Amino acid sequence: DRFRYTQKLRNAVSRLLQKLPEELRDSPEVTLLQPHASPKVYNLVQLVYRAKQYEGDSKDYEFSRLSMEDHWQAGYYDTVRTLRHPEVLARPDNLEGVMTFDLSQNGRE
Repeated sequence: DRFRYTQKLRNAVSRLLQKLPEELRDSPEVTLLQPHASPKVYNLVQLVYRAKQYEGDSKDYEFSRLSMEDHWQAGYYDTVRTLRHPEVLARPDNLEGVMTFDLSQNGRE
């Protein structure tokens, strides 16, 4: 995943710049690298609508009010269920500073 790799590099640059002695911190190389340093962390949650068994091929172009309310309700319940998992709210502690979650991969509970 490109975002994960890029964030791993940003975190590495950030940690490396913190280790530099004071006399090197104003160098042109540090000035060049500083904007790319980022100690931020990210939790990415994927909420993907899973079609129900009764939905046929029309699910890709059927946007009635009833259908949309059904999708919104499914999204709401997926969000509530996801937020019940404490690991989703924990700060990532890996080198990338990125954790991804898709807690509904196997369908709805």
